Amino acid sequence: MLNEDNFDDLCEALEGRNLQVGWWSTETFVNEYDARTKYFFWLLERLLKEGRIRLAKHGKFLEGSVDEQLERFRQTFPKTEAEMEDGIWFFDEECPGGAVWVLEDGSLEWT
Repeated sequence: MLNEDNFDDLCEALEGRNLQVGWWSTETFVNEYDARTKYFFWLLERLLKEGRIRLAKHGKFLEGSVDEQLERFRQTFPKTEAEMEDGIWFFDEECPGGAVWVLEDGSLEWT
């Protein structure tokens, strides 16, 4: 995947942005949809487990462990590029949640 310096640079570029931008960033590394999906979930899991983001929907944080939240995403994630609609899915009601960035000072940046 990425080395640590590149991962930190990517996080800096993504900070404060919605999950659609995270999805778009996968195209930099891989082109095929299934590979992009795997890469996106790797990125999402790492951001969640490192506490860089939390997931929320309608102003409330998602409940459950990181693994449970990721599983909700996996269950509803579009199976094809066409279903993703260039990332519009992240704003659809079917998407389980959006990113809330946890900034260095502890403040939250809702996307």
